[in-house]
Amino acid sequence: MPALSVIDLAMFLLETGERPYNIGPLAIIAPPANFRGNFADKLLERMLKRPVGAPFNYRLGSSALGIPTLEIDEQADARQHVKRLTLDAPASMDQLCATVSRLHEVRIDRSGLLWELYVIDGLEDNRVALYGKVHHAIIDGRTFVQVVSNWFAPTASDKTVRALWEGVPKAPRRTPAKRSLVEFVGGTIRQTAATTASAFGLYKLLARQALTTVGVDSALTVPVLGVPKVFQGEAVAGREFGFCTLPIAEVKAVAKVQSASVNDVFLAIVDAAMARLLSDSNDLPAEPLVADMPLALNDAKGGNQIAVLQFPLGAPQMSVLERLAAIRTQAGRVKDMLKQESASTLMLYTTLVHGVPALLEKMGLRESVRVSNVLISNPFGLLEERFLMGGRVELALPMAVVAAGQMLNVTAVTAADKFQIGFLAVAKAVPTFERLARYTVEAFNDLRQASEPAVPTRHRRASVKPRPRASARARTPR
Repeated sequence: MPALSVIDLAMFLLETGERPYNIGPLAIIAPPANFRGNFADKLLERMLKRPVGAPFNYRLGSSALGIPTLEIDEQADARQHVKRLTLDAPASMDQLCATVSRLHEVRIDRSGLLWELYVIDGLEDNRVALYGKVHHAIIDGRTFVQVVSNWFAPTASDKTVRALWEGVPKAPRRTPAKRSLVEFVGGTIRQTAATTASAFGLYKLLARQALTTVGVDSALTVPVLGVPKVFQGEAVAGREFGFCTLPIAEVKAVAKVQSASVNDVFLAIVDAAMARLLSDSNDLPAEPLVADMPLALNDAKGGNQIAVLQFPLGAPQMSVLERLAAIRTQAGRVKDMLKQESASTLMLYTTLVHGVPALLEKMGLRESVRVSNVLISNPFGLLEERFLMGGRVELALPMAVVAAGQMLNVTAVTAADKFQIGFLAVAKAVPTFERLARYTVEAFNDLRQASEPAVPTRHRRASVKPRPRASARARTPR
């Protein structure tokens, strides 16, 4: 039986219609120049011949106590979870984003496999979009990158068509050895001791944060306290999605000049863009915005092996360069915390901090606890160009979760020479949301100019989802 971490369990137990735990890729494929026929139909036909692998063959079960469990469906059928959509041609990227936003806001049906895939055509230049939606409790961002990497081919000449639902490469199965009574009792004692140690570690972590809040320690401050009241609104199912892309070579060059990481640069330009957006509506707070940042844990067990920690971004009136310096300092504190705390303690902390607002929302309390203003994630990506059935993967955008306690998610994924940034917000919670992608590109331009002459200029592009919905025709493959 597949293992569930404490975070996985929380995602199943606390999910609501307004807070679906859907994640997945939105990939744009440009058919080969010499292709004849309907690329979308042919691609779907060939993908449906592929087997269903873990974790895409998982079904939701429950224990005798009603606690969610995962079961492997040996007869998993992909056809029941794949749909074809045709937009009114020639549909723009803005119309595609509107359609995908509508699909992304709907919870996955838990009676079957915990994923869906949409093959969408009708786009400009005969391009095809592939939008996958998977329950976050069965896969984390880092594993999803492995899945997508396995899905797409490294060269255009590789005509092997794989499918998203093939999952991650199988590890050799090990036959579990029978345990004696002494070994069983010993294992139970060790598990109990580990749980006790995690709880004690959580107590120490919260104590250090409390001391930091009053200026005695140098750890991260207590979550919830000091989160500015911006990006607010009612928790509704509606979502808005937009994106921008930056040349990854320039992002790396700026990071090198500033002695920073790519993630530091990413955080700084998004922070600057959000501050500008809030300034437009006279909502810029006096205190720094607070970000949630997911971090991978190498020694954790279960599905989602992550911790999500909170830290303040730059002060309101800082330049983007000053924000970068402030964020580097805060990032150092986060790294220190990772070194000092066990994976189990950090996962327990993450579940507690994010479980409280989710529980309050589930109870119907509109004014829930604010954990942060935004979740900002960078699970890396595809380092080289990728292809599918000879068609080039032009974009591989991240579709993420807007969890309880926040209204905005910003996730970046690298795809070949592009640093792609996806913005997902609860509808109407972020004022003038459509400007956020453009402001992020312009913030990077400012940072690049501050780093000249070491960083050359290249072409950039930003695109955001408009308010109108796109029309589409849907059908299920037979």
